[in-house]
Amino acid sequence: MFVISCDGLEKSKNFSTELGMPFPVLSDDDRAAAKKFGVDRAFGLSKRHTFFFGPEGKLRAIDKNVHVKSHGADVVAQLRDLDFPLKSQ
Repeated sequence: MFVISCDGLEKSKNFSTELGMPFPVLSDDDRAAAKKFGVDRAFGLSKRHTFFFGPEGKLRAIDKNVHVKSHGADVVAQLRDLDFPLKSQ
């Protein structure tokens, strides 16, 4: 799992560290990925979407209704619906 942010590299690294994420926050400061995935906005902020890719690299689902407060639980539910193997705590 990884996150892509349109912030610069240093800010993305700090964000990941501050939240104690067990995965990297990748920097897309030139907005190339945001443009390719259709989430770039003209005024400088990207839309919050979650893209679910299978191990084969195929796009399986897109969550276009990200709710910050419930996003973690929403992602786990979607992964279960897609039959992704989940690690036990």
